[in-house]
Amino acid sequence: MNKKETLEKVSELSQVTIADCKKVLDALEVVMQEELANRKGIRNIFDMLYKLIGVFKSK
Repeated sequence: MNKKETLEKVSELSQVTIADCKKVLDALEVVMQEELANRKGIRNIFDMLYKLIGVFKSK
């Protein structure tokens, strides 16, 4: 799934405009890049991703 397809799907499921979804996904990308840069080792990166998925599922 590319970025355009992701934006369209998120927009459809959330009933939020594609433009607003793009802003949110762009911000999330920056946050994830910063977090990944702060992590040392692949295990810590996977732990962070697992926790992030848990946050989304709990909402």
